[in-house]
Amino acid sequence: MKIRKTLAALGLVAVLSTTAACGAAATGTSSGSSTTTTSSTSSDTSSDTSAAAAGSNAAAAGPNAVDVSSVTTEEQLVALVQEAYGDASLGLHRGHQPVESVLDEVLGISHDELHVRMEEQGQNLAAVANDLGIDPQTLVDALVESWSPAIDTLLANGTITQDEADAYRAALEEAFTFRVTWDGQAATPTFSGLEA
Repeated sequence: MKIRKTLAALGLVAVLSTTAACGAAATGTSSGSSTTTTSSTSSDTSSDTSAAAAGSNAAAAGPNAVDVSSVTTEEQLVALVQEAYGDASLGLHRGHQPVESVLDEVLGISHDELHVRMEEQGQNLAAVANDLGIDPQTLVDALVESWSPAIDTLLANGTITQDEADAYRAALEEAFTFRVTWDGQAATPTFSGLEA
């Protein structure tokens, strides 16, 4: 009985560790972590499914992610704009989960093909769009539109003014433009809110 509890606890620790590292690409894993990766993949799939069910207004499900539909404070909106820049530690990929439905809709290619283009061919999102005959600005506009309901919610409830809403929308466009056109070298800007 004690052995079962110990094994169960170790299994839980392995799953939680893998879940915490979710989003980072793992290669060359051992057979023990392969099992937990499979479990993690199942969890990711259910997160992706629930995000897709919520529509394009759902953001990432990671530990610091902000759900567009649940933004109720200006602090959350600032975090959302920062998240729009993507995660530079993931290379040109920058993390697709928060924007995957928009990428699928606008680019019209599978997530796997997008990875091949980015990882094997070294294309950023703008290069992928151009290659497919799509103006990168069309992609930026669609990304901004998908996250704009967070701004609209705060405007409607009086948390921000129309001028602030316009400034947040411009900041969101700047962040997504950076994400789409990122060259793999430039440091990710930090968005700490609107300047007074």
